[in-house]
Amino acid sequence: MRETKNLLYEQVSRVSKALASPKRLELVELLCQCEKSVESLARETGMSVKLASAHLRALRAGRLVETRKDGKYVLYRLADASVADLWVSLRSV
Repeated sequence: MRETKNLLYEQVSRVSKALASPKRLELVELLCQCEKSVESLARETGMSVKLASAHLRALRAGRLVETRKDGKYVLYRLADASVADLWVSLRSV
């Protein structure tokens, strides 16, 4: 039982850390709309591709986003519909 609780708290901590940035929250909001490339996300947020990639890595580490390769592009999407639900809940709080 203790090990299960520890794993749960570790994952909640990863998610919290991943969302602890205004720019990452903006990326989540954009990904609620549809799957997007890092270049598109960078352009829409006014970030460099390098900075957007770093933020997306943090979101991926928190298991909030997933990727797929499309030719030379990497496309990002929310890992699950519950991530969009989490975003809506955070905004309402």
